[in-house]
Amino acid sequence: MTTTKIALDSNVILYALDEQENDRKLTALSLFQHSPYFSSQTLSEVINVCKKRWKFSKGNLIRVGDFLLENGRIIPVNATVIKSAHALIARYQFQYFDALIVASALAVGCETLYTEDMQHSLHVDKKLRILNPFR
Repeated sequence: MTTTKIALDSNVILYALDEQENDRKLTALSLFQHSPYFSSQTLSEVINVCKKRWKFSKGNLIRVGDFLLENGRIIPVNATVIKSAHALIARYQFQYFDALIVASALAVGCETLYTEDMQHSLHVDKKLRILNPFR
């Protein structure tokens, strides 16, 4: 197994959970073999979509949370991450919540952030590469 640290955005995680997506689901699930990082904000976004869009029961929401905690690593959004996000917004013109996700990945030394929602192949601070895993 590789030692490369990766982070996942909520959209990638949701593909892993989506029963309707086959190819993207397999791609997203394969990323979990790397024990990916995800921010506490990302966890909240995933749970919110599962509850509101997919109408998951409380028991299923807990199972989703447990799956993520058992197969990935959570990054708390704290004051340091928020201040870093503010600097990223100024430098890269990220949307606020995207900047929090990028700042979280940078905070733990991730080399790659997988997402559909940001510019593919962007290098952030010469440390983090943003990739769309479905391209």
